[in-house]
Amino acid sequence: MNELEQFYEKLNESDYDCRSNHTINSELQAISQILNDKEDFLTLELSELERQAFSISKSFDKKENDDDGTLDGLGWKTAGTQTFEDGTTRPFYWPNVSDLQEKEFQYFENRYKNCSNLYAKTEFGLLIYFGSKTTYSKHTNFKKQLFKELYSLSQKYLEIAKNPSDKKHYVLEYFTSFKNAFLLAHKSKLTDELDQIINSVSNTHNEWNITLDGTLRVLIDLSRLTSEYFKVFKNKVDYDKILLKNNKGAEELERTDTWGAIYVTDLNIDIAKKTDKEIDRYLEYKAELYLKLSDNAENGNNMAAVTFTEKALRLYQQIKKKEKISEVEKKYSEQRGKFKLATIRQDFPKEHTDQITKNIKEIVSAGNENDIIHYLIVTPWYNKIENIQLMADDTKKRNPFMSMLGSSILDKYGNTIDTFQTEEEKDAFNFWQSYGFNFQIGTQTMHQFFLEAYKADKISYDSILTYLEKTWFNEPIIRNYNGETYGIVPIDLIKPGIKRVFIELDSYSADNEYELDYVTITDSLVLKIETLIRNFCEKIEIATFKTRQKGKEELVMEKLLDDLLADIKSSDSNHTRFDEEDRIFIKYVLSEKAGLNLRNQVAHGLMDINEYSFSNIILLLSIILKISKYSFSKI
Repeated sequence: MNELEQFYEKLNESDYDCRSNHTINSELQAISQILNDKEDFLTLELSELERQAFSISKSFDKKENDDDGTLDGLGWKTAGTQTFEDGTTRPFYWPNVSDLQEKEFQYFENRYKNCSNLYAKTEFGLLIYFGSKTTYSKHTNFKKQLFKELYSLSQKYLEIAKNPSDKKHYVLEYFTSFKNAFLLAHKSKLTDELDQIINSVSNTHNEWNITLDGTLRVLIDLSRLTSEYFKVFKNKVDYDKILLKNNKGAEELERTDTWGAIYVTDLNIDIAKKTDKEIDRYLEYKAELYLKLSDNAENGNNMAAVTFTEKALRLYQQIKKKEKISEVEKKYSEQRGKFKLATIRQDFPKEHTDQITKNIKEIVSAGNENDIIHYLIVTPWYNKIENIQLMADDTKKRNPFMSMLGSSILDKYGNTIDTFQTEEEKDAFNFWQSYGFNFQIGTQTMHQFFLEAYKADKISYDSILTYLEKTWFNEPIIRNYNGETYGIVPIDLIKPGIKRVFIELDSYSADNEYELDYVTITDSLVLKIETLIRNFCEKIEIATFKTRQKGKEELVMEKLLDDLLADIKSSDSNHTRFDEEDRIFIKYVLSEKAGLNLRNQVAHGLMDINEYSFSNIILLLSIILKISKYSFSKI
């Protein structure tokens, strides 16, 4: 019996589970080293394949993506960039699931059939299922057996989680295995198994002890599952009981985590809407929770109190609770007067802001008109994407529960305009939240810089126009319309909007009572920037249209702004040379739902008069200048 066979035997007899991955990996690494020293390379190959089996990530959320090294259901554990001696680079993934062939999946199948450790068996089983390379992987009996094992593993983890001494949070592992079992049954149309899942959801949720520390995730995860897959659970679970138990869980959670209670209440609101039940009581409870947050913030002299009170007020207005509306309006007015701004913000020390002002004045004084334009292009006031990503990762580590709260975006009307369900989506949302915080700071500084430059006569319509006339904006783009040739010049479309900026500024300088026209300028420049991005795509020969099928007819439509921004992302396979810092900046301002989303707001008439601002106009001018900085040459 060789070393790998001894490992097989040890694994069968062990109680290894998902928390034993590090141990398993270490043991297999040691075995691989021994086999290498013995030059038993055939067994070494199998040892490494065994190690990969436990390292490959397995999830129904993963979709095949050549650019990210993933297959449907399967992904890598470690990724990076490999640099060769000649300086060229390529992405590196380990394990590289794209390299797995039928031979490797046949090995996983044999291990699945012969392994008796429940955790290891499900790992091999999921590899077979997602890989779908062998005949056995398509058998219904295999899927039924794998379901049984996943479900058993979930119940094993659940029993551990019920133990008050559980410090490893097995409640998380319970739901991962349970959801895998559910999705396997759902996607494979295993009706008996699906009924077993539905009954288990009802029983576990209804009987759960809400006083167990750190285990209210069970209520949240199970009820969210019934909401996310409402068509499956509809008429098969008692949503009245789910809502009642969730409400008790929220009240218990409120003792230590008000935000957590809000999250559970949001879940109840979602379920109540889908089941046509009244939501006013949940909205009222949510308002009470925001008032609690407001009181705590006010006691700590935190400006966030105003924002929390405003949210409570809107909720009471929604349910038309007149007596509470009057009470909270009074509270809101008092807080606004006290804190001045109804937003969450971070004040800098006075010496810090004084230093920023001094630096801006020195830069403006020392620079000429071209220098000012250069600063508006490079925007040094904003943090780099790499640093923001590190901040987002750090926030996620320090506040794991808060990352759950960022699972949806509501517009000002209360409409859900985007959701973030998968880990990848939640990571993206965390990034945009961190980006937004840094963006606000940078925008305040750029606003101050622009006004100082304007007052010093270092920026004007003429200076910007003189600069833009030397860029590709002033180069004709030849088009054919209905057999006739036309030449369009990008700069012609943006000149009126830019000119209006300085007409308004000059009018305000002459009369401080003058009311600046933000609306006309913003509406014009927002839409014209999309035109400039289309022009850029034309310049580098990226199609600005796409085809779509309507019944039997094939139609052609212009790409949306998000499509264009995705197309100009520069990569090893798509050398657009478009600065990624600029692309993310533009996306946040114009189209990202977690950002300003100005293009959507303007195009659909969603902006109120008070939402137009001069800061947005400066952002738009900066974007126009950023897009202008590129040059093109025929190869």
